[in-house]
Amino acid sequence: MKLQNLAIIFIVIILPISIVLTSYVSANMETIEMQLSYDMKLKEATYEAIQAFQLNTVKSATSTLADSKIRDIQASVNAFFYAVESKFSMYGYNKASLQDHIPALVYTLYDGYYIYAPFENAEKAPAEGAKAGIKYEEGTIYDLKPYVYYSCRYKKGNIDVVITYSLDSYVTISGKYNGKTIELSGYLLTNLEEKPDGIYYRGNKIEAEQNLKETVIFKGKATELPYRKINGVKYYVDTDNNSIYRLASNGVLEETSLVPGVKETAETTMQDKINYITNNTNAQEYYKQALNLKKAITETYSGLADLTIGDAVDESGNQKIFNGSQDIYKDYQVADPNIKIFAELTGSPGATHSIEDSDSDFNTHRISVIKYCIEKNLAVAISNFHSKATTSTSFEMPKLRDEEWDRLTGNIGIISFLQGLNIGSKIYNGYAVINNSQNEEFVSENSIYIETKDESDNYEYHRVEGLKLQDTANNHLQITGAHFNIDYMVKTMGFIDTDENTGEEMLRTQYYYPRKALACYHCLVEQKEVDDRTKKEILGENNTLAKVYYTALGRERYGQYRVENAF
Repeated sequence: MKLQNLAIIFIVIILPISIVLTSYVSANMETIEMQLSYDMKLKEATYEAIQAFQLNTVKSATSTLADSKIRDIQASVNAFFYAVESKFSMYGYNKASLQDHIPALVYTLYDGYYIYAPFENAEKAPAEGAKAGIKYEEGTIYDLKPYVYYSCRYKKGNIDVVITYSLDSYVTISGKYNGKTIELSGYLLTNLEEKPDGIYYRGNKIEAEQNLKETVIFKGKATELPYRKINGVKYYVDTDNNSIYRLASNGVLEETSLVPGVKETAETTMQDKINYITNNTNAQEYYKQALNLKKAITETYSGLADLTIGDAVDESGNQKIFNGSQDIYKDYQVADPNIKIFAELTGSPGATHSIEDSDSDFNTHRISVIKYCIEKNLAVAISNFHSKATTSTSFEMPKLRDEEWDRLTGNIGIISFLQGLNIGSKIYNGYAVINNSQNEEFVSENSIYIETKDESDNYEYHRVEGLKLQDTANNHLQITGAHFNIDYMVKTMGFIDTDENTGEEMLRTQYYYPRKALACYHCLVEQKEVDDRTKKEILGENNTLAKVYYTALGRERYGQYRVENAF
């Protein structure tokens, strides 16, 4: 073939194909770059939302109460949309246009979750509402949907109960047992023992703590006061004047004579209330409550101990199918439906797990229930969003990876979705999962730090796995206690001051640290000098460390807000 003919073939056939392929590859590269950029911006906006939630809950004295929690979440939602608008403005999007591409935001909390999504409000304002000046918005509304608990229903013989799970081993059991209504709640713990001299957990005697103190802004100054956390609220004692204070809604300490947990009688004195605060028995009550729940399940209502995963039923009371092609729950349950939910509670001989262990059968099932509850309602929310969407974009529920579920079921988190944006040769459908390890909502096993002081009275706090804690003698350290991680974060508190010029009273705000210890550089900053073993293994070999840690974990968990703990 002549060279001229080859040149003609190249120009007519090969060159156009080469140009098309180059254009195609270039377009796909741009699409990939845009997708990565969108993924990063969505993740950053979600991170800003979780940061806003963290800051609001840590600084608020009432963040665990329902109304305050909703307020904090709504503020976090606003932070998310402001962040999204800011980060995507360079692509020509604003908040209004982006809202049509965000089918849902999910806030996974301690025992349930909120979904922020659009819904139709068809109700008209009642006459009495109109008279009172109440505004009822009609049409499509973007707001939080009702709170959904991590719950599952079980039926077996004369037992018909709903078990509500949480991010740890805390459960609430309510329903019918042999025709009678039962209401049980508490933490599921295996290695508990009650002796004449007190209660023991994993061989460690749990004792009351005397004059547990932290720093607050009291009368305009940083002052260390004895305190006790009761149902989510801290109560402080002014020992000089025999008075009690708590944080008011404006963030200022206010004097109070009401202390939950102290029964008011004609003989009750202020000193009785002060003694209740300074003699902190939260840890003991935590383990006693767990022991009582254990006895209720295994003795008083022993039929509950025989409940299996196969006894789970749907909303209509129909048994869930676990075998065959119709097994719609196979992604949420372990293979054997005969596994008893509470089998590991008793710690029978030969048992390899305690019920509270992360790899126990109970926790496997707990996580399955949480995943099912979230995915089921989230899929409905996204489907409804798709049916009402003004665009032709297909909005779909993505499948979260196992490691993302591990993060969501191990701490407070947010799932954000952004779908239907044109990024060149494809449509962007992305999501982000961000969790938060520092919040008032949840006391995880990782959120308890061990505090020490050296020979020069310098205080540090460490992870349980920190190697310096394995040899405190040679490191010249004394273990002084253990505390919740957020107590080492900077906080704000208000106080009433008098203006020098006008003489008027005014509210001022001051920053402070509840605890004066500094973070251990090795185990918390560098995160290098840490033990590779599990906490259970480390604490099993160090009684001093174990006693301090288990006491703090019980104290902080029992002090959290629980509806059933309200006095």
